This record gives sequence, structure tokens and C-alpha cells, in this order.
Amino acid sequence: MMRLITILLFCLLSVSSFADGPKRELRGVWVATVQNIDWPSPHNYDGAKQKSEFIDLLNSHQKTGINALFVQIRTASDALYAKSAEPWTTYLSGKQGQAPSPYYDPLEFMIDQTHARGMEFHAWLNLNRASMSSRSLLSSEHVARKHPEWLLSYNGQLLFDFGIPAVRHYIAGLVRNIIVNYDVDGIHFDDYFYPYPDPKSTLKDEDTYLKYRHAGESKADWRRRNTSALIQEISETIRKTNPKIKFGISPFGIWRHKTSDPVNGMPTVKGLQSYDDLYADTDHWLKQGWLDYIAPQLYWDTAHRVAPFKPLADWWNAHSYGKPVYFGMASYHLGDVWTNKEMKKQVEISRSMSNGQGLIFYSSTSLTKNTKAFRDTLRRNYFAHTALLPTSPWLDSIAPHAPAQVFLANKKLKWQAGEESDDGDPVAYYVVYRIPKQDKKHLEDPSNIVYKGKATELILEQDDLKPGYGFTVTAFDRLHNESRPSAVQWVKPVSSD
Repeated sequence: MMRLITILLFCLLSVSSFADGPKRELRGVWVATVQNIDWPSPHNYDGAKQKSEFIDLLNSHQKTGINALFVQIRTASDALYAKSAEPWTTYLSGKQGQAPSPYYDPLEFMIDQTHARGMEFHAWLNLNRASMSSRSLLSSEHVARKHPEWLLSYNGQLLFDFGIPAVRHYIAGLVRNIIVNYDVDGIHFDDYFYPYPDPKSTLKDEDTYLKYRHAGESKADWRRRNTSALIQEISETIRKTNPKIKFGISPFGIWRHKTSDPVNGMPTVKGLQSYDDLYADTDHWLKQGWLDYIAPQLYWDTAHRVAPFKPLADWWNAHSYGKPVYFGMASYHLGDVWTNKEMKKQVEISRSMSNGQGLIFYSSTSLTKNTKAFRDTLRRNYFAHTALLPTSPWLDSIAPHAPAQVFLANKKLKWQAGEESDDGDPVAYYVVYRIPKQDKKHLEDPSNIVYKGKATELILEQDDLKPGYGFTVTAFDRLHNESRPSAVQWVKPVSSD
């Protein structure tokens, strides 16, 4: 009986630890701006109110435990930022090319506010759309006015012709401009490469194909070569401009079926394939080392007949080629048929993956609205403790030196920055751990984290100042490399006098 109780207790502790989450995990949300899906709200053309809405959005996600935002800053050859060769988006003012009023730079504002809350900001750009509709009123500064020869009409939209080298250079130049002018943590693209097939439309890129194809190259292989060339150029542009900026893709969740590729294909037999239908060979991009993470959109439930969540997650986990997988989850389905229980299953499956290092939810509104109380589930269970962001050792593996002159007195813990790091990177933030003396693995347990931020002092709660406990501080750089811990400052026993 005692053995059974011990086993049950171990199982309960394991489940609790599993649910609370690991010390390092990217916990992200996609903030869609196209058609005002998440921000700003429809017909909100007041710059001050837009800023207020974004702060409310950020505060909500911070309370949930989110530590990374993927914000759509370019929806259709337009811009939610001031320093752009493309015109202002219509979603800010109601008219393309018109600046926000009162004037502000939304991207600069959003980055500052996000970083102030200790969260990463990833700039999400749409690659293929030049307009949401071929009937849209386009600014004189729009690319369709300047370079109509770059565009193709398809399903009522204007799309870029990726077969034209100048188009690829143009998009890479947009990325470089963002990195030079804004303090982003990453560049991010979604699943739109060549367009999703429409039986009523034909993509008329025959002339470009005939001009740029290789001898004997099929149109499908040529299109895949175009998207691969684009991703390679963007990756190389990022590395040359700022090698510590992360670059990631969020592709459609099915790469290829096993029937299409018996060696590398997924355990699916039906449905759209990213490789064959969108001409996006993400497997190749990862093999070449062009990406820093992959965030597949696994927008099917665990019992789906055609594409169940776990077998797809298993495949992406096995094909990450040393890079982290951030599993993209359709929390918007909580607004229709999915249950809180279904989302919990997906979180637990994702966390069981050996290369899974995070989750990204689409979209922001499904969490801020607390649909089916899933936000509460995250806050109370899966995100109960602070999660630090994963490292990217292929970009930077050199940690700062440990904080120095750590001192505890009168409820105040103070410290100073240590020596300059070996690579010259400044300290980005500090983490304070509260640890019991008998805890030999205190840095591995996120429940010991009591502070994460840029300050060099912390006012402690009385409940934290119990004899037998101490505090240690570590320093982190921008890519989340952690220093050795400082010397522990132990709480002194209260004098019997």
C-alpha cells in the first residue's frame, strides 16, 4: 500500500511539474493587423486610442505569461511603421498613405512597450500580397503604381511574382530597412508564398518562367527555387545586417504526404501540401541553416481524421535539424467547436516533444477575450511560473559575467553588473532566484524565480525573508544566455533578543 501511495504521489508531482512548464519556453501570440483582426480595432483611426488599445493588449498578455509577440507590420505592400518606402496601411487611418493622427510611429511605440514588459518583439511581414483586392484604392507610392510589371493578378488580389530577381531583392531590402531602423528581436513570415490554389484562378507567370527557368526545369521546381532563393537572400541579409536577429517561418502544417514522398513525407494522405501547392520547401530551408526556428501552423484537433495534431507535431519535431520548433496553435477555434480540454491536450503534446521549445497562439484576441476560459487555464496552470526565452547558441553562446557586489539588508537586495562580457554584449536583464538551502538545482526550477527585469535592486516581500532561504542573481544578454549565479545572500535568522 505504501509503495502504491509513493507511486501515485510521484505521478501527481510529475504531472504538476509538467503542467507548470519548463524554465525556458517561448510563449507567443500572433497579433494580426490585416482587416483589423486583433489591432487596432475596426474604424479606430485615433492614434492615441490605438496606443491605449495596444497597451491593454500587452498588459493582458503579460498577465497571462506570454513572453513574445509576433505583430503583423506589413499586410499588403503597406506599412504600420514610419520608416518605410511603402505607404502607410489603410488600417491605421482608413486611407492608404495617410499617417496616424495624432502622429506616432506604431512600430517604434510597440517595440518600446513590449520590451518594457520583458517580452520579445518579432516583426511579422506578409510576403506575397501587394493588395488585399485588385479594386483597392492604392496610394501613388504603392508598388503597384511604381512597378506594375512585378505583380500578378490572382483571385481578386495583386501578388508579387517571385520569379523576378528584382522582386526578391526588393523584399530583402524591406527586411534590411526594418533591422537597421527598429530594435526588433526577429523577422517572421507566415504561410503565404505562392498563393493557395483556387480552381477559378490561374497564376499567369508563364512569361517569367520562360525567361528565368533552368534547362529542363518544371514550373513547380522553378517556383520552389524562387521561394528558396527569396528565403536564402532574406536570411543572408539578416546575417550581414545584424547577425543576432532571429529569422523564422510559420508554414502550413502539412509539408508533404507520405504518398508524395515515401522517405520524408508526413503520415497524411489528403489535403493541401506546402511543398507541392505553395512551393515552400521548408525542409530544405532548415537543412541549409537559413532559419532560426520553425513555427508550423498545426490548426487541426487531436482527433482530426485527416491531419491529427500529434502525428504532425511528431514529424516537425523530427525534421527541425537542430533548430527549435514553436508549435502554432489555433486558439481561435475556441470560438467555435474546440474545447478548453482540446487546447490543453495540444499544449501537453507540444511540451512532450524533444525539440519543442515553445507555443504560439493564433490569434491574440482569442486569449485577450479569455474564450472558454483558456487564458485562465494558461495563467493558473501551464504558465503559472515565469518562463525565460530559449537560447540561440548558433547565433550567440557567450554569456555575460555574473553580477557583482550582491548585498541583502533591510528587505532590499542590491547588485551591480559584473565585468564586461567576453563578446562585449551588454546585460539585457537580470533574474533573481529565491532558493532553499537544500535545493541543489535551484537554477533549473522556474518556481524559484522572483524577479526578471533591468533594475539592479529589489524590494523583497516579508514572506520571502524566511531563515533557510537565500537569493542569487544571474545576468542575461539579448539572446538569453545566462551568466553563472552570483554568490548566494542568505536570510539571517531573527535574533532571539
